[in-house]
Amino acid sequence: MKLSLFKALGIIDCCIFKRVDVDQFEAVYAEHEWLDILLPGARDKQFFKTPTDSPFLDDFLMQAEEFWEYADYGKIESGIWNESIADNELKLNAFATMESGDFYLIINNVKQQFQERQQTLQSARELLLSNDKIVAQQEYVHQRLDEMLNQSSDLKSIQQPITEVIEKTEVGVAILTPNLKPISQNPALYSVFDSHLTPVESEPYRLILELFEKQYPEFERVISTGSRWSGELFWLQPPGNGKWIKLAIYPVKTDFQQITHWVFIVNDISQVKHLLQNNEKLTHYDALTDIPNRQYFWMQLEQSVSNAMPFYVLYLDIKNFKRINEIHGHSRGDQIIKELVERLTPHVSPGDMFARIGGGEFAIIRQKTVTEQQCVDLGNTLIDAATQPFYLPNGTHCEIGLNIGAASFPRDADDAETLMKFADLAVFNAKKASKSSVQFYSQALKDASQRIIELENALQTAITNHEFELFLQPMLDLTSGTILKAEALLRWNRLDGERIGPDEFIPIAEQTGLIVPIGKWVISRACEMISTLNHRGHSCKLSVNLSPRQISDRHLLEFIRGSIQNSHIQPDQLELELTEGVLVDNYDKVQYLLTEVRKLGVSVSIDDFGTGYSSLSYLKKLPIDHIKIDRSFVQDLVSDENDKAIILAIIAMAHSLKLNVIAEGVETELQRNFLQLNHCNLAQGYLFSRPLPFAQFCDYLNTTVSNQKRIGPSALDPE
Repeated sequence: MKLSLFKALGIIDCCIFKRVDVDQFEAVYAEHEWLDILLPGARDKQFFKTPTDSPFLDDFLMQAEEFWEYADYGKIESGIWNESIADNELKLNAFATMESGDFYLIINNVKQQFQERQQTLQSARELLLSNDKIVAQQEYVHQRLDEMLNQSSDLKSIQQPITEVIEKTEVGVAILTPNLKPISQNPALYSVFDSHLTPVESEPYRLILELFEKQYPEFERVISTGSRWSGELFWLQPPGNGKWIKLAIYPVKTDFQQITHWVFIVNDISQVKHLLQNNEKLTHYDALTDIPNRQYFWMQLEQSVSNAMPFYVLYLDIKNFKRINEIHGHSRGDQIIKELVERLTPHVSPGDMFARIGGGEFAIIRQKTVTEQQCVDLGNTLIDAATQPFYLPNGTHCEIGLNIGAASFPRDADDAETLMKFADLAVFNAKKASKSSVQFYSQALKDASQRIIELENALQTAITNHEFELFLQPMLDLTSGTILKAEALLRWNRLDGERIGPDEFIPIAEQTGLIVPIGKWVISRACEMISTLNHRGHSCKLSVNLSPRQISDRHLLEFIRGSIQNSHIQPDQLELELTEGVLVDNYDKVQYLLTEVRKLGVSVSIDDFGTGYSSLSYLKKLPIDHIKIDRSFVQDLVSDENDKAIILAIIAMAHSLKLNVIAEGVETELQRNFLQLNHCNLAQGYLFSRPLPFAQFCDYLNTTVSNQKRIGPSALDPE
């Protein structure tokens, strides 16, 4: 990589290393003496290995490895950190990037720039845009603490390294228990509030909680649901001075999504706000998008309430915006925000207010009396505008979604705070859907939200309480009638006797991340069942479904391998099922996972095939064994010529690619005969058997084998 490229980017006082192996980096440019403080010997040897003596650098390199593994372009940044060795002090910033297939680490010495910044007050706009640096630093501290807090359940064993991390950082940090009691608060947090704390406020975290609860309607929702949050708080200091504080809240959770700690990260942004207050436009308008900001929005909302005329509030939230910032960087995220505002603004009526109230959050006050349907129409128009691709400077593109929550004044609430709380609840529920949507506040929605929260809490203990059960639905060889395998289907029987259907609890598990530990339980239990079947003399493969969240789990492959070994079964007795949507959305991760599991001997099936995704090209690229024709095509194949044509095309295409075909939802003899006549390999459905508990499935196997008069050769090609 050319040094001139970095100089062109303004990165001059830096050292550049090329990654040559997982733990080894070769020096491309390492001329600065300060490198001897950070990595002794790296200049002389022209390389360094990890781990180093710097926990901050080591932690960033762990993030870099994941970035290099999954990202195709862009860069990630560490944020500024201190390195103090003997009498030397460095202020460093690291980047991980890539070019032409090679991976690079750039370590930038920003001490001089930092000192200059401290001595000279930047312009208000520059200070506003530096907010991204604050966000990056908050994210970095959070990730570091999250990793450490999840390493050990014994807080005492990690107290010292945690103390070292939070005392080195320049931002205020408080670590709290799940019920918001203090564990640790660093000196920087006290310095934010300096000497003006009253005896009652002697612990900064109490003041932070008080300000958050009073100033934001989403306080209750954030705490009750264990959500991440960031925003600005205003503290009126005695005897009358005001201080602005930027707060980021992060929950630290176990695999089962139980909160183990809260991390509060605080920055004093009073200087920025002081400069803003001297410029009326900057006081009321967002510096990036030039539309009204949160402060101006709340002023207008209060005014609209006082006018006592009916109106609607729409709360807009960008789907997966955090992920866009992580993959493409905050500067690219800013560009997308600006372009999104340019797209949405023409659709907002001149008399309405359109404001940016958070990083990826917006709000609209529909001033004139309108109907709910008009709000729905506007919301759908905004969603359509937002879902068009955004093209990046390097020619690639990314896509976002938009969730919208709405509340009505005075029908839903007659004060501004409650109205926004209900709109926030509506958008929170809209996020539960996989697709962008518009949700209106209602009592039914509130009840549904409480139901979701209840099920989330219950799911966290469902495995340990042995509430899950695997049912098995057999798949038969259409030529011989032999049961060759079965699909494992998850059922949830709560301790109170209530049976929760997978259509209700699987989306909740997916949204919360609980699907990862639940999915591991399914794989482990399926392997145990295979082992039991082997001991009973049955040779039957079991197929388990993988969700998109599981695909992103870096430990999944290792867990599958361990489950097979621990159960003493053959890998070819286990099969993984993925939907077409997973192929499209996570192609790179899927390709790696499927390649590795096929090396183990595990087979792969694509579920719900033909339901609309353009994934045909992936069939020849990915290591796939079977495709399952979606039940929607099988249901009407006898009477619908289009369904017949689709099924025949799928069978012909699959066989030409040496793939086997499984038909789902077979319920009649006519369906079976058509599929058998046209060389479909296997079928499952109510014609043969409903999903059965394990004991009943074993009985079914015994009955089928004993009643089978003739067992012909399998229609499955051993390939």
